[in-house]
Amino acid sequence: MDQELTISVGLLERRLDLMRELAGSLEQVQTAVVRSDLGGIEGQTSRQRKLCEALRQLENEALRHLPGGAIPRESRQQKIWPQLPRDSASPVLQKRWKALRLELNEVEMRVAQMNQVYGALLRRARLTLQIFMRVLANSANTYARPNREPAIAQSPLREVSHV
Repeated sequence: MDQELTISVGLLERRLDLMRELAGSLEQVQTAVVRSDLGGIEGQTSRQRKLCEALRQLENEALRHLPGGAIPRESRQQKIWPQLPRDSASPVLQKRWKALRLELNEVEMRVAQMNQVYGALLRRARLTLQIFMRVLANSANTYARPNREPAIAQSPLREVSHV
């Protein structure tokens, strides 16, 4: 039983590490959106895809360690990371598990909040881009090509030398 619990703690630690990385990536991509850094946005989006895929793989690995087979999607989170049975785990393992669960909950809430902020930044950037596109599209109708007259008009008087 302790070996299964040790595996579960290891999986929980890996999930926590991945969620921390995801939080860091969300912070960096928000900065990239504010700075209009397309390369930064694309790079962080790619990194986030990889992290989400790693989280899915970790979830599948955790499901394999659970008895009973398939679990419906809506109850997976509670089933994958259940509470430790109090009587079967050592006090040290119980303390470690509790600390990990607490920290994981905090990081997950932070990621959820940052994801909402990121979505709002993207919506605002999209609206700003649409405004610029409308201005650009409508400015072609009113734009007049400048005349090629010199900035200083030449005098009609000719210069004459009296020497």
